[in-house]
Amino acid sequence: MTPTPSIGLGRCLAASLLASAADCDVHDVWAWNFDVEFASLLVACSASSVILAFDVEFPGFIRQEPRTGPRAVRYQVLRENVDTLRPIQLGVAIANLDGKPLGVWSFNLHFDECVDLHSAKSIAFLRQAGVDFPRHKAEGIEASVLGERLAASDLVGWHARAPWWVTFAGFYDFGYLLRMLTREKLPQNSGGFDNSLAHFCPRRYELRDELPHGSLDSLASKHGLQRRGLAHTAGSDALLTLELFFIVLTTRVDLLSQSHTEVTSSWWGSTCGMEANGTLLQTPSIWPSSSEESWDMQSNMWYQSHGQAIAATPWSNWEVERWDNSWEFQTPVLAASTVPLLPR
Repeated sequence: MTPTPSIGLGRCLAASLLASAADCDVHDVWAWNFDVEFASLLVACSASSVILAFDVEFPGFIRQEPRTGPRAVRYQVLRENVDTLRPIQLGVAIANLDGKPLGVWSFNLHFDECVDLHSAKSIAFLRQAGVDFPRHKAEGIEASVLGERLAASDLVGWHARAPWWVTFAGFYDFGYLLRMLTREKLPQNSGGFDNSLAHFCPRRYELRDELPHGSLDSLASKHGLQRRGLAHTAGSDALLTLELFFIVLTTRVDLLSQSHTEVTSSWWGSTCGMEANGTLLQTPSIWPSSSEESWDMQSNMWYQSHGQAIAATPWSNWEVERWDNSWEFQTPVLAASTVPLLPR
C-alpha cells in the first residue's frame, strides 16, 4: 500500500523537491545516446515507487477540438489528430515519494518539417521556444522505438511499484503516449481509450482537476516556482509539472493513499494546455479557432518538401488512405502528387 502523507510531510515533500530541483539538469536524449539515457531512467525508477510527470510537444492539429461538447465528440477529434500527427518531444521528470528529484529527460523524436504534417504556426511557436527542427530530423529518436522500450519496462502496467503518471491538461499527452506504447491507432471510442490507459498507466493524476484556472507558468509563478529550462519544451514543462504537483500535495493528504485515480469529466475538458505569451487562451490551443484556419491556420495549406505549400486535399478524400500509413513506418507510402505527404 502506498503510504499516506500527513500535512506536515506534504510540506516537507514540496520543500525537499524545490531545494533539490535547482540542481536537476534536463538530459537531452537523441538517437545516439538513447540507450544510455533510457537505462539511466530505468535505474532512477528501480528503487521504489515514483512520481512521473510528463509532457508531449506535438505539431498542432489537423482538426480543431470543439470548445464545448460531449466527451465522445472530443475524443474523436483527439483520435484523428493523434493518429495522423507525429509527436516531437516527450519530457519526463521523476521524483520519489519523499520528494527527491531523480532526474529529468527530454526525448527528442524524429520529425521532419519538410515531410511530416504540421501547422505552420505551431512549428514557428516551438522553434521560437528553442526546438531545433534540423537536429530532430538528423538525430531524432523514432517514436516507435521509444514506445517499444517504454512498453517493455516497469514504468507501465499494474504492479506494486507502478508509478504515478502526472500531467497538466494531459488529454493529448496521454493520447500520444498511448499511441507510442501500442504502435497502433487509438481505440475507436473513449471507453476503449480509458481501458487502455488503465492497463498501461493505472495510477494517473491530472493537475487540472485541482487547478482549473490559469496556465502552467502562471500557476507556477503564483506558487513561487521558478522554471528551469525553456518554456514549451517537454523536459522543462515536465519538471515544472512535477514541482507543481508537490505543491498541490500539501493540501491533498489523501492523494498517494489511493491505488488508482479516476478519470474525471474535468480531465476530459483539458486539451494540450499550450499558452501564448504566458496567457492561457480560451480556445483549446494557441492557434485561431475558426474552421477555415484549422488546417495550417494561415492559408489552409499543408507543407511538404522544400517548404512548398500545397492546397489541403478535402478531409473526406484522404481520410481513408491515411489509415495504412501510420507514423511508425519509415517512409511515406502514398505519392505526394495525389495526397498530402503523411506521417511515417
